[in-house]
Amino acid sequence: MKDYVNFYGRERGVGQTSTSIETKTEFDILKENHKFLRTEDEEEEELSWEQRVAKKYYDKLFKEYCIAELKYYKEGRIALRWRIEKEVISGKGQFVCASTRCSSTNELKSWEVNFAYMEDGEKKNALVKIRLCPKCSDKLNYNKQHQEIKTEKETYRDEDEDKHKKRKGKSFEESNSKKKKRESSPERNIKKRNDIRSQKSDSTDSIGTRSPTPIRDDQRAIEDFDEFFTGLFV
Repeated sequence: MKDYVNFYGRERGVGQTSTSIETKTEFDILKENHKFLRTEDEEEEELSWEQRVAKKYYDKLFKEYCIAELKYYKEGRIALRWRIEKEVISGKGQFVCASTRCSSTNELKSWEVNFAYMEDGEKKNALVKIRLCPKCSDKLNYNKQHQEIKTEKETYRDEDEDKHKKRKGKSFEESNSKKKKRESSPERNIKKRNDIRSQKSDSTDSIGTRSPTPIRDDQRAIEDFDEFFTGLFV
């Protein structure tokens, strides 16, 4: 329409209009009025026609997982958007890597991202989830490590693995303990027998040395007294 007016205006010698007529496509309207997150208390009566168009588009989006543009990940610039119906049906962003430049389905991990963005001249934050393959996960965490989200199944599996490792470690320790006991049993038996023999020997020596001692002491005392009395009578 703009081209038509300008072309035929110049042809008739009217010249260009003082105020150019602006025409906007639906995409232009969405760009100007789109919001990453909208509040539920928005009243459509209070919205302009352009805002209602943007809200209608927003309501059709699926907001469980995000799609990511990781082209400028080294600069810390990551773009996120919600999924459309076609992507949900194909599994993009949930069963297929959420990166716009990747289609891997192997070893996908879920990440919780505190997404910071500018909207209406204000800095805003939103906590979102995104599923990426290992390679794209490294790109996401290139400048900042994000929190990995594990499903209940993965959590239970990790717990079972920990329990299995603990049981395995405990069994290994018990096995070593029993082995040490078996190895040391003959030595303890030999030591025990030697201790018993030593105790018997000490007991025998004790009996042999204690009995004669009083006899020798008494005999010596008698001899001393005899010498003493003999000296008195000389």
